[in-house]
Amino acid sequence: MLDALQDLRDLDSENLLPRLASLPSSYDGPDGTRPEPYGLMAYGEAARLPAAFKHWIDAPLVLSGTQFVFAGGFDYGDAVPLKLNSELTGADTVLLGHGVHEPTLFVDPGPLSFYTYANYLGYATGHQEAVAAANRSMQGLAPSLLPEVETERNPAKTLAWHLWNRVPLLLTSRRHSGLGAAVQGIFARVGKSLAITLGEHPIEVATGAFEGRHQFGDDVVVLELGQPDEEMLLAREVLETRVAQVERLELPANSELTDPGAEALVLWYQSAWVAAYLALLHKLDPSINGVYDAVREAQLQPEA
Repeated sequence: MLDALQDLRDLDSENLLPRLASLPSSYDGPDGTRPEPYGLMAYGEAARLPAAFKHWIDAPLVLSGTQFVFAGGFDYGDAVPLKLNSELTGADTVLLGHGVHEPTLFVDPGPLSFYTYANYLGYATGHQEAVAAANRSMQGLAPSLLPEVETERNPAKTLAWHLWNRVPLLLTSRRHSGLGAAVQGIFARVGKSLAITLGEHPIEVATGAFEGRHQFGDDVVVLELGQPDEEMLLAREVLETRVAQVERLELPANSELTDPGAEALVLWYQSAWVAAYLALLHKLDPSINGVYDAVREAQLQPEA
């Protein structure tokens, strides 16, 4: 099914797969470093950035240095007042996103905007080398993930098949505890599939979640994101007796990445490919999320 190229292209109405292929070289925004310390408040489709890149930022709000405001929709009017209040306290405030007046950088709304926000944040917080390494890693991965690569040689297609018609439980280490929500979002918006995060203390959930309904585990697959730590290994040991299977989404074996933010960006990129193939397995368009788009547009309309 996933190797029928014409069928994939017919379903992919807005060319999400080609856009994923070119994504690692697509950032063309500012690349300068802003003054420290750093605060980040984010809304809508940018809301998962603070947790995913917690190693790059100091706090939600700062009174000096740089206050980032990522207005990814659904800010309900809070983004601009937050910008003004931050400026009054002495922080250099940067407004990114869409749906607000004159952002510092307009970010085109869409399921791949996470990449643009992450690249900007990396450069602005002085993590240029980490961003460059992440983009090199993604560029190296892309050729093996393309739709032209048949399933048996394509890790994203293979993982999509393993997750098909199952509910993934997203298991992360403390190092990447914020990544689960970002992957959950891309699975929902692109993959049209439910994924459930196990949070920052996964063993608590793993040891009790199936005690009331053991049979529910037959429809669940654990998806480990990144290198496991001690708690992940313990959670895996527990869950292996309760769910259908355990799958892993890992960095490349020869990865040069050492920065947690760079690792998170590459893992998110791999998950975006898996999500796209999941949608295609369900014969759905990975590019379109009509309900979300309609709700977002309604939220952005000024009140009468």
